[in-house]
Formats: sequence, structure tokens, C-alpha cells
Amino acid sequence: MSDAVHIGKVVRSKSSAIPHADAFAALNEIVTAAREYGRTRQEQQTKRAAIAAVEHVQVDRIHAAEKILKLYFKRVFAERAQTSQEMFVRLDQAMDSGDPQMVHAVVRGIVDLAQSSPLAGLDDFAKFWAELGTDDNPVEL
Repeated sequence: MSDAVHIGKVVRSKSSAIPHADAFAALNEIVTAAREYGRTRQEQQTKRAAIAAVEHVQVDRIHAAEKILKLYFKRVFAERAQTSQEMFVRLDQAMDSGDPQMVHAVVRGIVDLAQSSPLAGLDDFAKFWAELGTDDNPVEL
């Protein structure tokens, strides 16, 4: 190890002092930016709340439509079951009577019933959905 001693000098900054006006302007910029941040944050929270409200309304519409559609299917299928059962009773009667034209007509009715869709009764499902839960068409279950 060497016993050398290093001597240093204090060097002053070559830049000039920051003027008070510039420091005040920087402070004002910070305050303005903080206010803008707060305003933007509040606007975004309000937008998110509005989106959540719309989402809630749409989810309620979907649930209401689901209940209505389930009730519709329940009624339609109950009616179809009863109609189907009655058609087979008539088929038995037509076969017992030996009337081939009657048998053909009843079988045609059974086939037509089997081929028809329960949704065929909903003429315009898009219109039904658009009007569901509006003031003109309130949901009643």
C-alpha cells in the first residue's frame, strides 16, 4: 500500500441557480397535471359505472327472455304432447274403422306436427327481443 495522500478541490456547479419564476411554473404544472388526473379519473369511473348499469340492464333482459322462452317451450311442448296423443288416438280409431283415407290423413297430421318447429310460432324473434322489457312492452311473468 502506498502512503500517498490525494487532495481534492470542491467544484461548484457551472449552471446558474433556477429562477423563482421557473420553480413556480414547475409547481403550477404539477398542480395542473394532478387536477387533470383527478378529473380524468372521475370521468373514467363515471363511464365504468354507466357501462356496469347498461350491463345490468342487458343481463336482466336476458334473464327475463330466458324465463319467457322457457315458459313458452313448456306450454308449446305440453300442447304438442297433448295434440300428439290425440292424433295417435285418432289413428287407432281410423285403423279400427278400416278407412285408409282417414289413416293417411291422420298420419300426415302426425308427420306435419313432428316436422314443425316450436319456434315457428315466434314469427319474428328479433322483433320480440328488441321489444322485450320496453315501456311499450313490459315484461310480465
